[in-house]
Amino acid sequence: MKSRLLARQLQEVFGGEGESQLRQLIGDAGGDQNALAQGVEKLVGLVDSAYSAYAGLNNWQALLSGDALTDWNLRSGHIESGRQWKELLGYTVDELENSISQWQKLLHPEDLRELQTRIAAHTRSKERYFQAECRLRAKSGEWRWLLVRGAVAARDPAGEPIRMLVLLRDISAVKDAEAALIAAKETAEAANKARGSFLANMSHEIRTPMNGIIGMTELALDTELDAEQRHYLKTVKSSAEALLVIVNDILDFSKIEAGKMQFESLAFSAQDIVLEAARVLAVSAHKKGLELIVDVRPDVPLRVVGDPNRLRQVIINLIGNAIKFTEKGEVVLVVSVEQAASGSVFLRFAIRDTGIGVPPDKQQAIFEAFSQADVSTTRRFGGTGLGLAISARLVQLMDGRIWLESEVGKGSTFFFTVRLGVETAAAGMVVPDGRFKGKRVLVVEDNAVAGRYLVQLLEALGMQVSMLADAGAALAAIERSRSVDFPFDYVFADAGMAAPAGLALAESWSQAGRPEKLLMMLTTENQRQDLVRLRELGVSAHLVKPLGPGDVLDALQLVSKEPEVAGEFALADFNEDLGKDEGGRVLNVLLVEDNPVNQELALRLLQHKSHRVVVANNGAEAVEQFDEKHFDVILMDMQMPVMGGIEATEAIRSREMRRSWVVSHAFKPVYIVAMTANVMSSDRDRCLEAGMNDYVAKPLRSDMLYAALARASGEAGDVLEVLVAEPELVAGVQLDLRSALRDIGDADLFATMAGMLVAEWDEHVARVAAALQAANAHELRMHAHTLKSLLAMFHAESARRRAMDLEQAAMSVESVDWPSCQLIFAGLAEEMTRLRPLLEDYVRTRVIP
Repeated sequence: MKSRLLARQLQEVFGGEGESQLRQLIGDAGGDQNALAQGVEKLVGLVDSAYSAYAGLNNWQALLSGDALTDWNLRSGHIESGRQWKELLGYTVDELENSISQWQKLLHPEDLRELQTRIAAHTRSKERYFQAECRLRAKSGEWRWLLVRGAVAARDPAGEPIRMLVLLRDISAVKDAEAALIAAKETAEAANKARGSFLANMSHEIRTPMNGIIGMTELALDTELDAEQRHYLKTVKSSAEALLVIVNDILDFSKIEAGKMQFESLAFSAQDIVLEAARVLAVSAHKKGLELIVDVRPDVPLRVVGDPNRLRQVIINLIGNAIKFTEKGEVVLVVSVEQAASGSVFLRFAIRDTGIGVPPDKQQAIFEAFSQADVSTTRRFGGTGLGLAISARLVQLMDGRIWLESEVGKGSTFFFTVRLGVETAAAGMVVPDGRFKGKRVLVVEDNAVAGRYLVQLLEALGMQVSMLADAGAALAAIERSRSVDFPFDYVFADAGMAAPAGLALAESWSQAGRPEKLLMMLTTENQRQDLVRLRELGVSAHLVKPLGPGDVLDALQLVSKEPEVAGEFALADFNEDLGKDEGGRVLNVLLVEDNPVNQELALRLLQHKSHRVVVANNGAEAVEQFDEKHFDVILMDMQMPVMGGIEATEAIRSREMRRSWVVSHAFKPVYIVAMTANVMSSDRDRCLEAGMNDYVAKPLRSDMLYAALARASGEAGDVLEVLVAEPELVAGVQLDLRSALRDIGDADLFATMAGMLVAEWDEHVARVAAALQAANAHELRMHAHTLKSLLAMFHAESARRRAMDLEQAAMSVESVDWPSCQLIFAGLAEEMTRLRPLLEDYVRTRVIP
């Protein structure tokens, strides 16, 4: 008999040798059963041939595929067929037993447990098959990886598996290749990380002395120098600044390559960010005689959510490139909505220039690191070739794409899209009151693109607009309108045009009795020298390019007011006669404070004097409120999340300086008062350097706050020349509530503040502990500072000093002694534990022991 499997099965059925027993039974059945006996013998022969053919086919399949299909008898523990599995491990067919236990002995112990788990799960769930990757010991002693895939082929009446087919496939080569790929990937990542770290470290190391060179050179330029010395120092300064730009590019690029670039998620005005970015580069554009135009389409949401700094970086890079490679004409930025979805929007930015253009074969290469269109361009215009590579990667990280359309000699348009969230609670745009609807306007502008954009802005206000690019034609149109006693209501004129337009037009307008309201449009290049002359001619407002919709509306509102009112022009009208208290002037106050307890105290003190108060929870909100409303005074906390007081003050002063409309009378900036628990003279210097006017120490005391407000309104002397010291606190006293109440002066307010502190007690301690656990020096310093000011408010001197020690210990970010910080915090936590029941008793009983 050819089939071993059939022979074994006959043994199981008939006993003995199996086949001989069957033939004896067939012989004994002769006579009348002869036909049946012959049929059975023939059937056995066919089955034997079929089994042999199947075995042969299985052998060929194993030979060609390299797989071994085995038949496991789970009752007997034998592997009935598919002995090629031994060959997969380097054994001959007769070297090992054909048993499941023998196969399992070769299996790696860790893989045996995993395989048994999967087989058991397969038999229970009756899934189609199980699969696992296992290591088996080869004859050579090495571990071979096999893919083991099998399924239950038969079950007994009770549902228990009795036979299983198992496919074995050698995947050692695949595993070796996979391991090699992983090792190569890890090596490449390590090399890339090392390169990124090296570039970042080197960039920092280079940037520090470069800042020193630039700073010292600026100081030297302020001294008395002869012409030759000044020339040398200016060359040093410009060279150092150019090198610093290159270093900053390398630092950004290395951060992106190392995967360390982090993105914020903040709400901001898209229009403000775009205009700010363009105005940063306006000086460069205007020096070359270029028009810089920013067109934010009306369908762009008022406020979006994303990283404004990274978006600004991309815009500045692309506009800067456009200005660099454009000698004449204009650079235009258009922002529109490409796609809107629920809660998000894809904005499309298009930066078009009339420059040299980019050849088609170079349009893709310029987005690669250290690449430019050609070597001659590098020599002529300079740069590292990193700017577009950085921009492309930043755009990708903001779920967008960047591309280019260009024609050599005619200019280029760079497009990019970014995905931003939409702030659902954003206030709608202020609708004009209709006072400008139907008013007649003449725009005198020799740049067609800039003129059309201004016409678009004015027509959006309902005005009837005419535009003329020729100076003579414009003057003739003005004269005709006057001759029929129907002059234009407003004239927008480009101050840079040649006579009889430009300043000559302003002079003739002044001589004619100023029949129209004239608004002159200046560039940053001619603003300084032309401004004095315009004021002498009685031009009450001018605009500095590039223009924004808010600038045009502000300027129109300004020139539409009566002369005596214009000098006190404010963005938001208010009645100064309401709410007088004890003869003091009522002020519009912006309170910038992140801590609810301090907010409550300042708010009550301000409302007690009938001042109108708007609250901002951090510096970013303060800047937004400043853009939207008029304030007489800003009370600015120094340390806050999102944006601190120093950064917010600098942003506010920057906005005041670059406002594109200017009152012809003296402009009065907002009065900013710093509030902080730090009372060192260096802190006061930092405040004044950032542009703050005054300084009050925390915890706030009513007399000190009111004195600062009196100075702000001009009812008291000049700004304090010395720091206001903190209230005297007696060392060793755990909690001096009596002195704290005396400082506040209002028992109900004091009890409210104490209750708020108790309610937030665990949160304050947890924030400090979390910052300490994460070794985050910035967070630790900020939260310790907040806790210090709160403890000082309640005269908890011992705990306050520990909080101050913790804050001071975290001042130097790069050299924080974390074990020492842990010890200080342990003492602070112990002190806080003793203080809490004392404060809780006061909140409950209102009795000071």
